[in-house]
Amino acid sequence: MQPFEEDDTRKVQTAVVGHPGSDDPVFLPFDHGEFPDFVSRYPGREFYCGSLLGGCGKRLSAKRYTSKKCHFAHHPPVRCRRTANNESSADHLYIGQAFKRWLQQQGQRDVTVSYDLFDAGSGGCITISFDRGRRTVRVQLDRMEWKSWLAARKKLNQRTRGKADWVYGPDSMLAHNEVDAADYALRVQCRTSGSTREVQIGTQVPGHTIEWTTLEHCRLADWKIVTPSLEETDDGIQVRSPRPAPASPSPAAAPPATPPPAPPEHVQPVAFQLASGTVAFTGAVPVDQAHDDRCLYDAVVQSTGSAAAPARISLSTEAAVPDHDQLWVLLGPATLLLPVPGHSGEQAATCVITAQNIARLEGAAKELWPGLRPPGCATAMVPAVLPPPTTSRAVADRAAPSPAASPTPDSPPNPASPSGPAASSTPEPPTQPPAFQKSPTAQQKQPSVKLSGAEKEARAALDALLDQSRDARKAGNWGAVRQTARYLTMLRDNPTVVAAVRSEAAAEYDVLSRWTKERTVSGHQLGLLLQRLRDEGETLPLAALRHLVDDAEAEADRLDRYLTSDEITELGRWRDELARRSGRLTLDALERLGDRMRLVLEPYARAGSTVPWATLRTEVGESLRDLHPEDQVEALVQADRTTADDEPPLSALVTDDDSRMHPFYPQILDYLDRPVPSRADLPAQWSTDVQELHRMWSRH
Repeated sequence: MQPFEEDDTRKVQTAVVGHPGSDDPVFLPFDHGEFPDFVSRYPGREFYCGSLLGGCGKRLSAKRYTSKKCHFAHHPPVRCRRTANNESSADHLYIGQAFKRWLQQQGQRDVTVSYDLFDAGSGGCITISFDRGRRTVRVQLDRMEWKSWLAARKKLNQRTRGKADWVYGPDSMLAHNEVDAADYALRVQCRTSGSTREVQIGTQVPGHTIEWTTLEHCRLADWKIVTPSLEETDDGIQVRSPRPAPASPSPAAAPPATPPPAPPEHVQPVAFQLASGTVAFTGAVPVDQAHDDRCLYDAVVQSTGSAAAPARISLSTEAAVPDHDQLWVLLGPATLLLPVPGHSGEQAATCVITAQNIARLEGAAKELWPGLRPPGCATAMVPAVLPPPTTSRAVADRAAPSPAASPTPDSPPNPASPSGPAASSTPEPPTQPPAFQKSPTAQQKQPSVKLSGAEKEARAALDALLDQSRDARKAGNWGAVRQTARYLTMLRDNPTVVAAVRSEAAAEYDVLSRWTKERTVSGHQLGLLLQRLRDEGETLPLAALRHLVDDAEAEADRLDRYLTSDEITELGRWRDELARRSGRLTLDALERLGDRMRLVLEPYARAGSTVPWATLRTEVGESLRDLHPEDQVEALVQADRTTADDEPPLSALVTDDDSRMHPFYPQILDYLDRPVPSRADLPAQWSTDVQELHRMWSRH
């Protein structure tokens, strides 16, 4: 790294990307040699002094230096009261985003991050919630009064039923209290690694010993975060017991030929994410467990394209209870945890698959799971996936028995009927029509006449869809309405379904169509904007095109309906065209453009003249009309990168069309790290710089 001036108090090392309220942080490397790689990763260069950094929300520019640290700088004029500007000033954002990504990798989708940074009572903290808000990770950044911490810890543990993880920052001064309360504490710190800040997780044990790792080496257990220094026991998460030291070898003993294998306690389980709907199982047998926050089952499992094998299934308590004699498919986020070689715990020889939901399969399944058969069944099955049930276990226990199997006094109940309005988050349905089980309401609608098995199944599916349609419309749930309509069309268009059921499905589909039309706007304005884009988009200047595309997208957001496929395609086409035409230049390209600009500017300096921006564009010979405004400024800055610090910038010769000071001038001064006069003094300073340039270059 280059030697830098340590008295450079103007530097701002961190910013956020995208918009002022963003929680996506960036760290500008100190070394100018890393600058090109940094800007190449952020071609839009929309950096802000973010509100979550305590900043003013204004735009920042990344500035490259060779004699001091590279840093971000505000665009003048601006007043910013941000107090923390150094490399650690965005660590809370790096921590929040690291936990969010890790939890999503652990199969959690509903992860939310909130930052309570400026409330004196909270001491500054990050709250990461997931599992429908029932689980929380609280990162305590700053010091908190002991009694307040004790009350907050108790309240959070009560709300999450003990499933809250507290993680302590370097300045919290509370980790030793957590060790006293729980025998260990989780710590967090950030370290500079190239052009980012790496988040490290530590496990503090009695005696103030801390073992550091990264989140990638941790896993999410049913109750807590488990680091390599921790382990799950029947009594909860505890510090991993150290391995006993090996006995000293006899002097006569020969040294081992090979080093002993690593103890299994230090071997971490390997986890893989599984796609929804690709893994099925049968023969589920409940497993006794110490805690009832998850439901465990031993079963025979098969993934598409693989052989069937035994495994353990871990399901949310919200999922249906799988019948032993039925075939089921895993839905939603699922994680496969491979067994740990030599481990003595639950994972000694069994794979564990954690999932949020399941659905029952019916029919023959030679294509997807040819080797998977329910116990006592000699034929394979074809999937007809139910929407994921959203009922609790108590509701599932009251669900009606499956028409495919006669209940016995000892047989467990089947899951509940298809979900109602909440089903908007379910995956796309398969090509086959769904085989729904009857809900209690649907049983009341069952005709008294004797029906065949196929007719009963079709009637049950229709009755369930009628219930779902009514509930979705009552709740105003657009996603559930749209999904129900898709299922109705599958039932309506299936030639194997009896005519009466197909007719009723068609009638209910029409009901949903009328309901949708009554609650949508016409989209006439969006149509006009898209037509204008088709007529004029290819010839519009970049700024006008950007304005028109923004208007079209804003109008689409206002529509109280889903966009048609044609509208989506058209908007996507013009957004891609806008991105192509407004592509930012690389640093090398800007330097080359700056060199050509300087060659044009030097003759004007010798002639004692100025040059309008439009004339400069023509003489440089580049297509500068659609160049991004920041790239226009940056190109002029690059034209002055060889200008001595005690000389006025050559780009001061560039004027507007009326030969007055160009609006770029104060930005150029700031980019070059020159003093920027007040707005009232700017014209006089610019005039002085131009006269000095003419005097200097007249001697060349």
